[in-house]
Amino acid sequence: MATVLHLPVFAYDPDPRFDDPAFVSDLYADRLRFTVTWPEVLAMAVRDGAASVHYHPWRTNATCDDVLSYVVGGTRYGLLAPDAESGGRLLADARRLAAPGPLARLRAWAVRGAVGRVRLVAASGESEWCVVHWGRGPLAGVEFLRLSPVPVAVPAGSPDAEPGAAGDRRGHSDL
Repeated sequence: MATVLHLPVFAYDPDPRFDDPAFVSDLYADRLRFTVTWPEVLAMAVRDGAASVHYHPWRTNATCDDVLSYVVGGTRYGLLAPDAESGGRLLADARRLAAPGPLARLRAWAVRGAVGRVRLVAASGESEWCVVHWGRGPLAGVEFLRLSPVPVAVPAGSPDAEPGAAGDRRGHSDL
């Protein structure tokens, strides 16, 4: 049985700080880190049609796009690396998602890893994912792999669109 995780809904509201080159420079100089949770990361991944999500905190010498990222259409998109406190929480929360319940968590601790299923519920619908938590300490990591197909957007008016969708003119006459 899969754990169910309800994802937040994001409205696109660009942060005006990103118009400031000094702010952006600080971000990429690793001076600023963000507090982040799995529901937020997974909501972005589902929204963008990702096939997988990756968290590799041990990649300390890599650019930030190698630490926390997701893959859409074969292209890896990096997210800003979380702060140390958020990173620890991401690992612990992923372990709880992969191994729900005390017995499963004990087994995951003993074998240094866990694999489980999670159902993500977003405004756009539900999707099934496999969550893999591996390792402990500095070599831990997390992978989320989509099991259900990525929904394909069908333009309104397309012959494949649902009848009655905006722009669908089947059954209507211009006469």
